[in-house]
Amino acid sequence: MARYSASGSQNLASSAITALTIASQSTVHRNIIYDIVIANVGAPADLVTLHTIARITAASTEAAGTTVTPTALDIADRAAQSKVLENCGTEPTYTANQELLEVPLNHRATFRWVAAPGGEIITPATDKFGIGAKAIHASAVTEWRVGCMWEE
Repeated sequence: MARYSASGSQNLASSAITALTIASQSTVHRNIIYDIVIANVGAPADLVTLHTIARITAASTEAAGTTVTPTALDIADRAAQSKVLENCGTEPTYTANQELLEVPLNHRATFRWVAAPGGEIITPATDKFGIGAKAIHASAVTEWRVGCMWEE
């Protein structure tokens, strides 16, 4: 299996807004997410934002976000088959009540999740299914960033 990395940014809003999606596209395959990093990249403040990693069943369209080209961790591997978007203006369709990871994070902190062996997040081999990273804060105006590493 080939391994990849990608990251995305988004500005916080008073409703949940997505910074990064990784989804299968026409060549359906499973993604195995094993590393996630979340941090505030705007002006630091003593505020807490709720970050959520959840399954998506319909990715945002390219017009609704910025396409990110995943980086192969081994340059001999093929290009990624996943569709990766950042800064989503239109939210993807999230699976209701299926949060995979929820992190209340102080803006001065960085959070890293690394899967224990066998504890990776695995997406189904279904077109446009994958994961999304979203965050919400009632009043903060700052930019946050999320990075993921996965196998496909």
